[in-house]
Amino acid sequence: MKKLVLNTSDTLERIYDSALRNTLLETILEVVSHFLPGTAVVLFGQDTVRLPGNFMLHKGLATNAVVASMANLAVDNPWFERQWHQRLGEIYQDGELMSREEQIASRGLTIWNATMGAMVHASGIVLHRQRTRQLVLEIRFPETTDAKSRRDATVLLEALGPHLVRAAKIMYLKSRFPLSTQMANDVLELFPFPVLIVDTECRVRSMNERAELLANRMDTFFISADSIFHATNLDAELEFRAMVNRMGAGVQHSTELFSLPNAEKSQQIFLSLTKLGANSTQRLNSRNVYEKQGARLALIIQDTTEALKLSHSALWNAFKLTNAEAELASLLLEGCTIGDCAQKQSLAKQTLRNHLGSIMKKTKTNRQPQLVALLTRLALTTTL
Repeated sequence: MKKLVLNTSDTLERIYDSALRNTLLETILEVVSHFLPGTAVVLFGQDTVRLPGNFMLHKGLATNAVVASMANLAVDNPWFERQWHQRLGEIYQDGELMSREEQIASRGLTIWNATMGAMVHASGIVLHRQRTRQLVLEIRFPETTDAKSRRDATVLLEALGPHLVRAAKIMYLKSRFPLSTQMANDVLELFPFPVLIVDTECRVRSMNERAELLANRMDTFFISADSIFHATNLDAELEFRAMVNRMGAGVQHSTELFSLPNAEKSQQIFLSLTKLGANSTQRLNSRNVYEKQGARLALIIQDTTEALKLSHSALWNAFKLTNAEAELASLLLEGCTIGDCAQKQSLAKQTLRNHLGSIMKKTKTNRQPQLVALLTRLALTTTL
């Protein structure tokens, strides 16, 4: 599997950007396929009441697999029925839904598997469930690569799963309800990053608490009394406004990256700007939002100066780490070495190495960089 780096903004920003732009499903297929070449990535949209609402999207299967899938979704099928018994966000394996013997005995699944060719095994996760509808992601792979593909698929789903579930919820809420300003703010609170919605005059229409806290620091940007977004660096202010105007006037809903330094250029944050579609923008406000400001843009902020954190209670719930182990894990997450931790905690290095060994055993990691990567992924999904 290609190296997955989730402590950078690229993969996660792409996922959350696509949730805002209503292109999440296509993005999931592309991202998962990128990290797991040689597998088939399948998204099932199931509706137990409105059968025309069923759909299947995929990368890596034959075209006629869609026809076979839709036929099976429209009738009683034990595979899809048992997907409904899986808990939201938990990874499942094909053997947990049906044994290989059951699949072979099921005429419908035999026909369906025949159209899939060799892709007979699967690891999956339920991304969203609302009343009679649910969205399921499955990574399918052949018998010949079962062990490796299943392991790689599980690792990827463990890393991306919490983000995909959250992004699917954002996409659902955004498309389902006409958003008042308060509702827009509530949706933005789901993001693990500071997020703002601005118009082409740089007036802030909505933002989450993380963005508000960052604005109140006034290091790299601030929001004036008339709700205008301002960069503290004058050159960056002019360049940022030009970019917003250019994106607002364009017809494509592309994403641009922008580096925003502070006044002294001693530190910076990174912005991902995404123009929202006409339907999306219209739902941000109960008023007519197409005033003179026109389009809306989403700003997702990566603050590299903010340390990632995990609470002791979160580490206990996840791995049963003691207070001493949780404190060491927190310091490692901040980038400290064992030597740094020994100095900060006034403990012997050997004591901390013993704690580290216990932590890695509980987290099922083998090396310190692997442990830090795991803690980083969890910190990115946790709001403290």
